[in-house]
Amino acid sequence: MKRAIVAATLLATCASGALAAPPVVPVAPGWTGTYGGVSGGYGWGSSNQTDPGIPALPIPTSTEGTADGHYSVSGGALGATLGSNWQQGLWVFGLEGDLSWTGISGSSNVCGPTTATPHPCGTKLDALGTFRGRVGYAAGASGNWLLYATGGVAVGDIYGWDSLTPSAGRDWRAGWTVGGGIETAFAPNWTAKLEYLYVDLGNGQVFNVVPGVPESVGLTANIVRAGINYRFGGPSAAPPPFYTKAPPYAKAPPMVAGNPWSGWYGGVNAGYVDGSSKTNTDAVVVSTSTYAPIAPAMATGATSQLSTGNGVLLGGAQFGYNYMLSPMFLAGLEADIQGSSLRNGASAITASPVPGTVFTFSTAIATSRSLDYIGTIRGRVGAAVTPSTLLYVTGGLAYGAVKSSTTIGQTAPGSGAPATATFGSFSDTRAGYTVGAGGEWMFTSKWSAKAEYLYYDLGSANYGTGQFGFDTLPTGFPGSNVAAIATSTHVRFNGDIVRVGLNYHLN
Repeated sequence: MKRAIVAATLLATCASGALAAPPVVPVAPGWTGTYGGVSGGYGWGSSNQTDPGIPALPIPTSTEGTADGHYSVSGGALGATLGSNWQQGLWVFGLEGDLSWTGISGSSNVCGPTTATPHPCGTKLDALGTFRGRVGYAAGASGNWLLYATGGVAVGDIYGWDSLTPSAGRDWRAGWTVGGGIETAFAPNWTAKLEYLYVDLGNGQVFNVVPGVPESVGLTANIVRAGINYRFGGPSAAPPPFYTKAPPYAKAPPMVAGNPWSGWYGGVNAGYVDGSSKTNTDAVVVSTSTYAPIAPAMATGATSQLSTGNGVLLGGAQFGYNYMLSPMFLAGLEADIQGSSLRNGASAITASPVPGTVFTFSTAIATSRSLDYIGTIRGRVGAAVTPSTLLYVTGGLAYGAVKSSTTIGQTAPGSGAPATATFGSFSDTRAGYTVGAGGEWMFTSKWSAKAEYLYYDLGSANYGTGQFGFDTLPTGFPGSNVAAIATSTHVRFNGDIVRVGLNYHLN
């Protein structure tokens, strides 16, 4: 009887333990996947416009005073978003890109308040794109709230104008952005977000307010926007925890073979970069003495084409993601950044006789151009022609820090005219495009090597390099009054990249 009672008690205890439900641990819904959507909001900030002032000829170093406009900008923004998330535990990592139309603009009626002619000027941001990384944390009882920080590259189409002459110009410029936001999943494939971004598009020359005198425009903005995103495909599975302890004597699950090209990767690269082979200087007459041929001869001497092309080494890093469209074809996204020591320089001396006189202007010109770094954000479409060999074409955004400078000095030996000289420079972080193709070889299950060609074009710049002139009356030249010219330089920032790289695949 005792044995029966003990056995019944043990049986009841085991049964109750078996039937007892384990504690419920909330599991976040999966944020992993690719998504797209729309967003809209409002931006506000400030813009600066500056130029070095209009020279008071014939003294080349004096100016009216630095013209300056500082004013607020504001307006709406509406655009589209595309991104991808990868979730581990409650942490979410992702990449997101967007492109928006914006009406962010502003102006001032008193640009150049320290000059003799205060006047209106203004700025408008016509388009804004960003490419950002995101790091977030899935919060809430069911993990359907995502709190995230974000930052990366910003690209804007800046239009600036000045009513002094009038004059205007446009510049596709790259800068940076940081911010944060909150996103919630309100349906299996739908999320809504509220986001703040701070955008800095830097300061760079956009146009010449008068011949030879550059005007720079800078812009910063705060943007608050709301958006709705749709995640492609079905709802993703709950993410695995960072670490799970296997039960005793558990049998390891069978390995499932996957496509070696699919998923995230990162690596390093090195190669060769070159730049455009020509830089042009130009000059126009801004003042003519009573002997008309003098100023045109000055302008002829300051007009030249210089050969500045050569190539150097560059190196950097890249990361990307591949998605298999089929067992053979894939689409992907890749971003990279490289440092460059590309520094091109050239000089020339020209001679321009003055008709009807014995005098000749001798003009010395020296110009330089540099590319400090270059980055790209590109789509890739490729075909795995063998399981270990990938051929692809690629294209997208290019951005980089570019510089150029020009010095022009002029004399007329024996004429008694003073030596004159002027200088100008250009510095900007430009945005443009790149296209190319390459091949990649998977030589182990995790490592691949690639060879790639890219053509890049960061646009061109026509920057003022100053005005100079002299009064002909006290010289040996015939006539009187001031003969003067305005100079400028036209430079293009484009070229070729040939490089090899090594990638590690996280699949």
